[in-house]
Order: sequence, then C-alpha cells, then structure tokens
Amino acid sequence: MKIVRNTSDQLILRFMPRLLAAMLSAFLLGSVAFGLNALFAGDGQGILWGLLLIPLILAGLMAGFIRRDEVILDRSRDLLEMRHSTFLGRRKVRHKLQNLDRAILQTNRSKGNATTYRVALILKAGMDAGTHPATPIYQSGNGAARAVETINQWLSTSVDSNQSQA
Repeated sequence: MKIVRNTSDQLILRFMPRLLAAMLSAFLLGSVAFGLNALFAGDGQGILWGLLLIPLILAGLMAGFIRRDEVILDRSRDLLEMRHSTFLGRRKVRHKLQNLDRAILQTNRSKGNATTYRVALILKAGMDAGTHPATPIYQSGNGAARAVETINQWLSTSVDSNQSQA
C-alpha cells in the first residue's frame, strides 16, 4: 500500500494494481486490433475471438481484479474508513477510530514457497471486533510491511506531539 497522506490528524493509504491494469489493457487493445484486422480480412472466426470472446474475458478479469483500496484514519472525526472501488461499484466500511487496536501483517505462502503479504486491521471493540483485511489480495514486496509499520506508528503517536512549535 502506498502512503498518500501522513499528518497528525489523518493517515491515508491506497493500493491500486497499476501494472496489472496496464497489462490487461494492453492485451485488450491487442485483441481488438486483431479482431479489427480479422474484420477487414473477412475472417469470421478471427472476428468472433478478437472482437467478442477475448475482450469479454479480459473485461471480466479487469472487473474482478482491478480495484482501488483505501484506508483512511482520521483523528478529528474519530473515523476509520475502508473504501473499495472496482469497475462494478464502490463500497465503504466505517468504524470508530477508537476501536482500532493495531495493524498486523498477514502472510500467505504458495506451493512454490513464495510469500505474499497484506495489511489487516484489528478492531478491539464494537460490533465488528476482530481482524479485517485492508485488501482482499496478497502482494509481494515490502509495501504491506511498510503500511503496517506506518499505521501502528501513527496510532501510537499522540496528536499533540506531532504539532509544530511556533
């Protein structure tokens, strides 16, 4: 997750798989180009694959996997908000910030011993007490670990200690 804003009152983290979006878009454009070529050549099977079937499959993959996830921590409004946006719609989940205990790093190991990570938030009170993943997918790299560290550090820092002295 990328740290978008980190102030004493507000912390915003965002995850958006731009590389995956670019790759699927490139495949979609290539498929449509192939289909248009088949259309001008009069190839019925090429038209079916290039302008209908492959674009529908790629559009489905884009709708399912291209999403933007945001975690917003706002002290001034006592708000923890998790936003999830896809091509199919948006969803917001709100909690009181005072119910947030900490962030943890969840790990997943594949059969090939590759380890991937995601951020999860631990709510200590309220109706939704428990573990809540910030993103539905795991990712490689150290972005999730950095996000967990930043969230926990932000939660442990009081508002008064971050304000600059005049």
